[in-house]
Formats: sequence, structure tokens, C-alpha cells
Amino acid sequence: MTVSDEELLRAIADLYADIDPTPADLVDGALARLAVQDLETEFELFTLVQPVDIQVGTRLDAEPETSATVALEFAGSAYRVLVRVSDTDDGVRRLDGWVVPALPMRVFLGPPGDAPADTRQSAYADREGRFEFPAAMRGEVRLWLLPQGARGEDASAPPFVTPPFLV
Repeated sequence: MTVSDEELLRAIADLYADIDPTPADLVDGALARLAVQDLETEFELFTLVQPVDIQVGTRLDAEPETSATVALEFAGSAYRVLVRVSDTDDGVRRLDGWVVPALPMRVFLGPPGDAPADTRQSAYADREGRFEFPAAMRGEVRLWLLPQGARGEDASAPPFVTPPFLV
């Protein structure tokens, strides 16, 4: 009798589940540990990801094409940021965003980590909180939002950084 790889792996998984099952309080314990390590700022930014299918087509006799659009919402203690990532007709990724409360802000889009500032794209959020990157860079990115007052940064409004997400 020959055992397949899948059957062997299933048997090993069952053995570990019997010998060392996942603790029932694992999720609650992990959340408590994150709070103790002062990661609550980053933790509260974890978000809702909602894929949306948009039907594109202008003629009645044409078959509509489906283009995937993803909406992300980032929530922190001072701001909420809604981001929509979509494809343009020529295959370029577009990123549209809105900040609540609406404040004039400088918005940077770039790779996560300590990448040089010149690798980041830049845009401004208007008085209504809207910003856009018509040709957003692809891959794993994050947003940096810096409030702008009459003379540069407004000291009363804190900056905001999203966790990494894919474009």
C-alpha cells in the first residue's frame, strides 16, 4: 500500500492536532500581547478590505468588461483614510483616497520601511480631504499623511502612516 504525499501530510497534521492542539485563548492572548508591547497604534490601523467588481461598458450591444477595484479603509485615533485602487483603461494602477476629517495634507506613497524619500510618490489632499495618484507604483506600499498648515506642518494635527498594502 502506497501512501500519497497528501495523505501523509494530513496524518502528520492530525497527529500534531491531537498531541499539541491550538490553545483556545490564542487569539485573545495575541491581542493582549500586542497591547502590552505598545503596538496599539499599528494594530488599530489594520483594516477592512473590500473587493468591488465594476462593470465597464458604454454600448448596449457590447459585452461589459469586469475590472477589479479594491477599497481599503484605515482607521486610527485621529483620522480615517479610505483608499480605492483600480485599473485604468490602459492597464495603469490608479489610487484615489479620502481623509476624514478633511484637512490639507501632503501624502506620500512608497515602499514600506526606510526607503529613500526620492522613491516615494507625492500628492496633496485638498480641503475636502481628497488625493490621487493617477499612476500609482505597484507592489507593497504604504501611505504617509502629513497635515499642512499655513506655514508647513500643523503642530496640532499628528501625521498618519498606514500599514503596508498591495497596489
